[in-house]
Amino acid sequence: WNIQYPLPMGKDTVPLTFRLALTAFKHVGIFPEQAVNWDYIATKVQSLKSHTPSPKVLNLFAYTGGASLAAKAAGADITHLDSVKQVVSWSRDNMDLSNLDNIRWIVEDAMTFVEREVKRGKKYNGIMLVPPAYGHGTDGQKWKLEDMINEMMFLVNKLLDEKCFLILNTYSLGFSSLIIENLLKGEKDLHTGELYLQSKTGMKLPLGVFGRFGRGC
Repeated sequence: WNIQYPLPMGKDTVPLTFRLALTAFKHVGIFPEQAVNWDYIATKVQSLKSHTPSPKVLNLFAYTGGASLAAKAAGADITHLDSVKQVVSWSRDNMDLSNLDNIRWIVEDAMTFVEREVKRGKKYNGIMLVPPAYGHGTDGQKWKLEDMINEMMFLVNKLLDEKCFLILNTYSLGFSSLIIENLLKGEKDLHTGELYLQSKTGMKLPLGVFGRFGRGC
């Protein structure tokens, strides 16, 4: 089945459409608590467009592409990366359903890709990361958040342009917002906290921690 999310775009909204389905790994194809990050991405991309016509944005561990759709709808040149071919195909479906196009799709291990981009001297105006606690790359590379996040953030920082934004979001139970704050220390516009879904009774279901900042945007 399909659902729509009205992405705020100035005084208007742009509908993003997501295909949902039941899966063997208990996902349905969307993490709705990420909507606040989608809004943030759209705002930052629009701000960057004042001096960069098509801001370059990288979405790592991108899953079914909510952040990629938000960046594209706001006018970014977006690169979407995930190591699982099936979820990248799912993301393509979401792009088509949302009447968007020209997203760059990459099925690869995130660390391998980032290392290569650093060697090439590439720069991005925005980077989003939602790394899992554990995972595997396309060639069997092992990812363990606690062991590898420091190296990943060191490399990601090298990819950021002078004017840029970054979002780091984790779902590991061992990570608090203070750990995220320490990973992103030194950023003037840094905001950290918890993502959650709020029930009709007012209770807040905690679903992860985030850190995000903008430099010059």
